[in-house]
Amino acid sequence: MRFVKKGTIRLSWPAVHNRYGHGRPLTSIEHHLYREIAAAYGCGEQAAPQTDRFDLQGGSGLTFAGGIAHPDETGGQSVFFDREPCEYAPELFARISAREQPDYLVCCYESYPLTDKINAALSMQKALQLNSALTFSIADAGPLGSIMAVDWAEAVRRCVWVACLEQAADPQEPDFASAYIRADAIAAFQLSPHAGELRVAAYGIAQRDELPSGGLTVSELAEDACELMDDTLRTCGVDAAETTILTQAVAPGYVDRLRRRYERVLCEPDNRNLATAAPYYGLASFRASGATGFALLHMAEPARGVGCILVQRVPSARLQG
Repeated sequence: MRFVKKGTIRLSWPAVHNRYGHGRPLTSIEHHLYREIAAAYGCGEQAAPQTDRFDLQGGSGLTFAGGIAHPDETGGQSVFFDREPCEYAPELFARISAREQPDYLVCCYESYPLTDKINAALSMQKALQLNSALTFSIADAGPLGSIMAVDWAEAVRRCVWVACLEQAADPQEPDFASAYIRADAIAAFQLSPHAGELRVAAYGIAQRDELPSGGLTVSELAEDACELMDDTLRTCGVDAAETTILTQAVAPGYVDRLRRRYERVLCEPDNRNLATAAPYYGLASFRASGATGFALLHMAEPARGVGCILVQRVPSARLQG
């Protein structure tokens, strides 16, 4: 499957939480079950294959530099917030300018939040006091979930609040879609036909109908990403030199391949795997740079494909009409 669509919806600057602590308690019933399942099925470290190939047999597995990432790959930094990511939603949405009353609240995640709450989405709805908003989650789409949220907002032409969050389950959690350890993350933003400092110029997804035998290499995934980004820029007549690519650290060497193709590539430097939220952390950093008028949010995952959202700074936060 492959598509690129022109967009019209407005996007607010995202608000993100990036203060990591010593670790929140991992004591919920779901955490207990997770540890039992992990022990029963022998989830643990594997021998390190010397290859740059993504091994997708039996799922979305990634065998690169040891099968799973190790704590020192994040520089010994914590991967946990002091609280569950969903608990930061009220303060993050409060920081969004030109807020509207949302008709929808959408929660996007790649890793299922292990919590004693009813679930992350409904917990946020209650904390935000959005009694009349229709609330739902987009899961099992990897980092492409927020693109589906954009497509939903374009279709319904209503105000949508989106929270892209990841909740780490274990400090050494094996992540079969990335070479880096999963970390807590939450990015909150608004999609609206009228209010927002950014305009969604276009968005797209590219997924292979059939994966190569033995899985994708890092080079092949990067080439798929570059083809989609080039197609998206051509669709809108935008020069790559006028655009900053906001990407995520999928695997060692992946970002380097993008930098050989594009002049401006921004990736968070600490190698935390923020999955669904990663491009929005990059967008929050891009806000202060003022380097280019366009930003291209890029998502990639070997099993689910690649995606991107091209956004343009606009002079006014609100449109009439």
